[in-house]
Amino acid sequence: MLFALTCAFCIPILIGMERDSKGLAIVIRSVKIRDNDRLLTLFSPSLGILQAVAYGARKSIRSIKAPLYTEGNFSLEKTRRGTTLKDIDVISTHSGIMEDLDRMQAATLFSDLVLTARSAEPELYALYASALDALEDTGFERVVTQFIVHFLTLEGLSGDYASCPVCGRGYGEEEILGFSASEGVAVCHDCDTMDGALLLPPRARAYLRRSIEIPFRDALSLRVSEEQGHRIARYLLRTLPFSFPGKLRSLEYGIWKL
Repeated sequence: MLFALTCAFCIPILIGMERDSKGLAIVIRSVKIRDNDRLLTLFSPSLGILQAVAYGARKSIRSIKAPLYTEGNFSLEKTRRGTTLKDIDVISTHSGIMEDLDRMQAATLFSDLVLTARSAEPELYALYASALDALEDTGFERVVTQFIVHFLTLEGLSGDYASCPVCGRGYGEEEILGFSASEGVAVCHDCDTMDGALLLPPRARAYLRRSIEIPFRDALSLRVSEEQGHRIARYLLRTLPFSFPGKLRSLEYGIWKL
């Protein structure tokens, strides 16, 4: 049965779900709604993006812990009052993310992109889950770079870094790229609309081109110096508002030093 849920805290959600459902999911957002209860936004490759209430400690209801970024197999029940969380078989809590401010900010950005895109494709779920896993043991800027590059590629919003997406001319090996604000992609010098404000050097371009050619986990192992990696991450964060057609509060009000 098809139904719609809306909430003051979250975007409208459309999903088909039976009265009792179970599926793999990640808590992508968690909002306190009463003294002991939380409204969870779940990202699931089989159920889509949906909201469920997790009740806190009460005499008649067993409290189920589902912290932000918890991945597991969720058991849900649809009632007259909405969807509630019945149980969860936890795969990972990704607790390491919450121990570091930069990791938390990165995970918030990833969630913001997924929710704003309103997409629940299995490929995007796999990318999001892999990025959360990587944040626990990999430098956050490297993870941010690869998530943004692969996310934009999945959404069809990235160039190939081999030829200009505006005029079609192939790039020279040592060519420095400009950026088109209207197209939201790196372009040749002639198609640059930013007057050289967002430049992409040859080695950085080669790194990004190779990144989109291989899976996310493999791309995390590509060799890049710490300084170069920092510059590439900052470049992608600065260009993201042009590349992605949605308002990202995590960039507007976040801690990123761009």
